Amino acid sequence: MILPEHEANRFLTAAEIPMISLRTVNSADEAKQAAASLSYPVVLKLSSALHTHKTEVGGVVLNIADDQQLEEAFGKLRALRERLDPRAILILEPMAGSGAEFFVGFQRHRQFGPVLTFGLGGITLELFKDVAFRLLPACAADFREMLSELKAWPKMRSGFRNLPPVDEERTIRLLEQVTACVLDHPEILELDLNPVLMGAEHTTVLDATIILERS
Repeated sequence: MILPEHEANRFLTAAEIPMISLRTVNSADEAKQAAASLSYPVVLKLSSALHTHKTEVGGVVLNIADDQQLEEAFGKLRALRERLDPRAILILEPMAGSGAEFFVGFQRHRQFGPVLTFGLGGITLELFKDVAFRLLPACAADFREMLSELKAWPKMRSGFRNLPPVDEERTIRLLEQVTACVLDHPEILELDLNPVLMGAEHTTVLDATIILERS
């Protein structure tokens, strides 16, 4: 069973994983009220268990700058929802700031057991496949070694081009939090956090997919 993004966000927030703040909105007026509390620019998304790759179906509108643009985006995604998945929810969140994008993944492998994955995220995940793996349970020393296996890690840690440096201790803490979550919840079969935005002073998960074992 796949959790839609808004439910995955709620689940992981309860597990103290640093998720981006979001609001579910049922009307354009609700969206405007939520945007006022979050502050523009904002992002409007389609949260659907049937379409986890939202950008591929046009289910994400970025950089919404004012009420007029928000009303237009809401109408567009409302029509998309009716066509693709009437049970989907529209969610609003703040436009993320700058930072390096990473990926954290988890799978309960039939042969190897619980496996954690970490690497470059966003579109670079499929392009470069710069990832490292660890069997769980694992500790901070394991995660530190895991980071050192990434080809891009030295540059990301020191700050690559115009990106802020990534804090290693904060990254390890995130991996510890994800590990605790998946080991505490054996019903989680797979977990994808992508992208995870990391800067010198912040770590924020922008999107998450969770696959649960059917009860």
